[in-house]
Amino acid sequence: MSKSISIVIPSFNEAENIGELYSRIVATLKKINISDYEIIYIENGSTDKSLEILKNLNNKDKSVKIISFSRNFGLQSAIYAGLTEAEKNYVCVLDGDLQDPPELIEDFFNKIDKGFDIVYGIRKKRITNFFKNYCYKLFYFFFSNFSEVHMPSQVGEFCLIKKNICEIIVNFKEKNLFIRGLRSWAGFKQTGIEYERPERNAGKEKFNFLSSFFLGLDGIISFSIFPLRLILLFGIIISFFSILFIIFIFIVKLLSIFQLVGSDSLFLMPKGLTITNILFLFMGSFIILALGIIGEYIAKIYYESKNRPHFIIKEKIK
Repeated sequence: MSKSISIVIPSFNEAENIGELYSRIVATLKKINISDYEIIYIENGSTDKSLEILKNLNNKDKSVKIISFSRNFGLQSAIYAGLTEAEKNYVCVLDGDLQDPPELIEDFFNKIDKGFDIVYGIRKKRITNFFKNYCYKLFYFFFSNFSEVHMPSQVGEFCLIKKNICEIIVNFKEKNLFIRGLRSWAGFKQTGIEYERPERNAGKEKFNFLSSFFLGLDGIISFSIFPLRLILLFGIIISFFSILFIIFIFIVKLLSIFQLVGSDSLFLMPKGLTITNILFLFMGSFIILALGIIGEYIAKIYYESKNRPHFIIKEKIK
C-alpha cells in the first residue's frame, strides 16, 4: 500500500498554534518522503481568528482542507467529522495544541511497516498537577478492568490507522462517541508508542478537568454495564444485611418480652436512634448514587433515540 496520509486536526480557538503545527507536520512528512497528503482542520466554532488563518493556509496550500462547524459540537464530533472526510490510505488524528508531537508520525509508520493496523500514542508522562494525574489513572483503571474492551492505559485519540479501519469506525451508528474506545473495540493488530506529552504550545486550555471527567464518564458508560451490576451487587448485600438486622431486632424484642434479657442491655439495643439514622443516611446516599448512575444510562438512550446528526457543517473548504 502506497503511503498517503490524511491528518485530522480538531481545532477550537487555536489561532496561536495553527502556523507552527502546520510547519512541523509538513517538515515531518517531507522527512519520511510522503508527498501525497491532506491536512483536515475541523474548525469547531472558534471565536478567535482561527478560521481566517486556516483560509490563508488553504490559499497557499490546497492540501489544507477546512470543515467549519456552525458551533462547537465537541472534540469527539470534530474527530468523527475528520474521519468521514479522510480520503488517503492512512489516517492520523492529533490535537491542535501541539501536545501531540507530529514528529511521532514517523515512528507510527515504522510500526505500520512491521504489520500493525493501528498505532497509538501512549502518554508516558503528563505535565499536569498531581490531582489530575491521579484522576486520569483512576479512569484508565476502571475502563481497563470493567469495560467490555481492553484499552491500554494513558492513551488518547492520537493515532495512525489504516483507511479501511477508519471506514469501519465511521460506520458505527452510535451518537455517544468515544473514539479511542471505538478504536479499541474494532480490534485488528494494534500497538502503542510511548511519548512525553508536553504542555500546550500556546493559548489557553480548552479541555478542562470537568470536560475530561464527563468524557471519561461517557467512555465508561458506553463500553461497560459494570456500574449497573455494581448497583445490583450492593442491593443484594444491603438486602442481606437488612434481613439479618431485622431478625436481630425481632429476637431481641422477643427476648425482652419474655424478660430473658435486661432492658439495660445496651450492647444489644443501643438507646436513641443513632443506628437508625446511620442506616437511613447510608441507604439514602446509596439510592441517590444508584439513581444517578441509572440516569446516565437512560440519558444515553435518550440521546441515541433522538438520532440527531453529530455535527452541522457551516462551510467546507477544499
